[in-house]
Amino acid sequence: MQILIGVVVVAVLIGAFVLGARVRDGESGPPHPSSHPLRPSTDRPPGRMSEYRRPAEVPRADGTRRLRPYQLRAGTETSPAPSRE
Repeated sequence: MQILIGVVVVAVLIGAFVLGARVRDGESGPPHPSSHPLRPSTDRPPGRMSEYRRPAEVPRADGTRRLRPYQLRAGTETSPAPSRE
Protein backbone atom coordinates (compact mmCIF):
# COMPACT_ATOMS: atom_id res chain seq x y z
CA MET A 1 0.00 0.00 0.00
CA GLN A 2 2.80 2.42 0.85
CA ILE A 3 4.46 1.79 -2.51
CA LEU A 4 1.20 2.60 -4.32
CA ILE A 5 0.83 5.86 -2.39
CA GLY A 6 4.45 6.74 -3.18
CA VAL A 7 3.90 6.10 -6.90
CA VAL A 8 0.78 8.29 -6.87
CA VAL A 9 2.63 11.14 -5.12
CA VAL A 10 5.51 10.93 -7.62
CA ALA A 11 3.03 10.91 -10.55
CA VAL A 12 1.27 14.00 -9.19
CA LEU A 13 4.60 15.82 -8.77
CA ILE A 14 5.70 14.94 -12.31
CA GLY A 15 2.31 16.06 -13.67
CA ALA A 16 2.57 19.38 -11.80
CA PHE A 17 6.07 19.93 -13.22
CA VAL A 18 4.93 19.22 -16.80
CA LEU A 19 1.85 21.48 -16.40
CA GLY A 20 4.01 24.31 -14.99
CA ALA A 21 6.46 24.00 -17.90
CA ARG A 22 3.58 24.25 -20.40
CA VAL A 23 2.16 27.34 -18.70
CA ARG A 24 5.60 28.99 -18.57
CA ASP A 25 6.18 28.30 -22.28
CA GLY A 26 2.86 29.97 -23.14
CA GLU A 27 3.69 33.20 -21.31
CA SER A 28 5.45 36.12 -22.94
CA GLY A 29 9.10 36.71 -22.18
CA PRO A 30 10.60 39.40 -19.96
CA PRO A 31 10.34 43.00 -21.18
CA HIS A 32 13.09 44.43 -23.35
CA PRO A 33 15.38 46.95 -21.60
CA SER A 34 14.42 49.69 -24.05
CA SER A 35 10.79 49.56 -22.84
CA HIS A 36 11.75 50.52 -19.26
CA PRO A 37 11.32 54.16 -18.17
CA LEU A 38 14.44 56.33 -18.03
CA ARG A 39 15.79 57.91 -14.87
CA PRO A 40 15.53 61.69 -14.49
CA SER A 41 18.57 63.73 -15.43
CA THR A 42 19.02 65.08 -11.88
CA ASP A 43 21.45 63.59 -9.41
CA ARG A 44 18.76 63.21 -6.70
CA PRO A 45 16.78 59.98 -6.36
CA PRO A 46 13.18 60.36 -7.56
CA GLY A 47 10.64 61.20 -4.89
CA ARG A 48 13.04 63.06 -2.61
CA MET A 49 12.37 66.67 -1.69
CA SER A 50 14.75 69.13 -0.13
CA GLU A 51 12.64 71.15 2.25
CA TYR A 52 12.62 71.60 5.99
CA ARG A 53 9.61 71.16 8.22
CA ARG A 54 8.74 72.94 11.42
CA PRO A 55 5.85 72.10 13.72
CA ALA A 56 2.64 74.10 13.36
CA GLU A 57 1.17 75.88 16.36
CA VAL A 58 -1.60 74.01 18.07
CA PRO A 59 -4.67 76.16 18.66
CA ARG A 60 -5.57 76.61 22.31
CA ALA A 61 -8.91 75.49 23.70
CA ASP A 62 -10.72 76.68 26.77
CA GLY A 63 -10.56 74.41 29.81
CA THR A 64 -14.11 73.08 29.42
CA ARG A 65 -13.91 71.53 25.95
CA ARG A 66 -11.36 69.47 24.07
CA LEU A 67 -10.32 70.20 20.50
CA ARG A 68 -11.40 67.64 17.93
CA PRO A 69 -9.06 66.44 15.15
CA TYR A 70 -10.95 68.34 12.46
CA GLN A 71 -10.42 71.57 14.43
CA LEU A 72 -6.63 71.21 14.23
CA ARG A 73 -4.59 72.42 11.29
CA ALA A 74 -1.98 70.38 9.42
CA GLY A 75 0.78 68.96 11.60
CA THR A 76 3.74 70.66 9.91
CA GLU A 77 4.57 73.68 7.79
CA THR A 78 7.27 73.85 5.15
CA SER A 79 10.23 76.16 5.50
CA PRO A 80 13.08 76.87 3.04
CA ALA A 81 15.67 77.13 5.86
CA PRO A 82 16.48 74.62 8.60
CA SER A 83 15.32 75.27 12.13
CA ARG A 84 17.79 76.72 14.61
CA GLU A 85 17.12 74.02 17.21
